[in-house]
Amino acid sequence: MQKIDRERLFGVRHTSEYENASSKYIFTPLSRALSLIIVRTPATPNQVTIFWGLLMIASSILLMFGDRILSTIGGIGWVIAYALDYTDGDIARYKDMRSRRGGFQERVNHRTTYPLLMFCAGFGVWYGGSSGFLNISIDPAIYLILGFTAGLGMVSIVDLGANYNSCCPETALERDEGSAAVEGKHFKNQKLFRLIMNLNPLTFTNMKILLPIFAVLGLMDVFVIFYGIFYPMAAFGRYVMLYR
Repeated sequence: MQKIDRERLFGVRHTSEYENASSKYIFTPLSRALSLIIVRTPATPNQVTIFWGLLMIASSILLMFGDRILSTIGGIGWVIAYALDYTDGDIARYKDMRSRRGGFQERVNHRTTYPLLMFCAGFGVWYGGSSGFLNISIDPAIYLILGFTAGLGMVSIVDLGANYNSCCPETALERDEGSAAVEGKHFKNQKLFRLIMNLNPLTFTNMKILLPIFAVLGLMDVFVIFYGIFYPMAAFGRYVMLYR
């Protein structure tokens, strides 16, 4: 079996002090295991990027049927796909196959699959016939709307920082720091901020771990309601912070 230089494969990764627990203890170990497998194959980094994008699409579609088992499989598929998102960069650097196409494809993947995930989740709850929450009658069409707003909120959260950097390069945000570069600046107590980010269900890594958990518990209606309300609020809050 081909011997892999692990230091060369993983040593280039840049970790942030704000990295949350789901990324550190779930996605990073899983992605490293996948990298060790994929790097031994003829697969190119761009092929890996295209594959995890397609896996995210397929996993999202499984959420549309309103079936607990299919939704759980879809949630697990999203966890695996997001772990693969970590691997393509490792493989590109290890095989010296970095390209702008890969970065372009990754951006396309995120901006298409994030809203698709949420809309499919909302559609699945609607299709499954859910009409109430905590004994409160809800028009099922609301779940379609909330799926749309959740997806729009996710894309807005991603793009607001990129748009800010494009307009204000002299005060550009650190690309890999995410919330730490925006919301984190408003916290004097950085230890508290790191704790909040570890527990925050709105961070994308935490949300992806929660997805299969909500699915297996049959609580996708709660998932859609929560993110359909709070992702747009988080996006608006980020907009206000950056506008100022």
